[in-house]
Amino acid sequence: MIICKLDDLIWQNRTTAKDIHEKTGLSESTLSDLRSNLTKGYEARTIDLICKYFNCKVGDLLEYIPDKNLSS
Repeated sequence: MIICKLDDLIWQNRTTAKDIHEKTGLSESTLSDLRSNLTKGYEARTIDLICKYFNCKVGDLLEYIPDKNLSS
């Protein structure tokens, strides 16, 4: 499973989802879905804008956690 660490970045950088929305143009609902890990997919443009905003790498935003239910 892929998890989004947007909340961690927001906390570490002392910013808000509203500020991200205002500076990137990403909708507040998109940011909310990412923060709640409710998104069904990740658009490259969205990831790009967030990484530019935080000056971070994709790995700082998204993390792969192996699913325990899948067999090798």
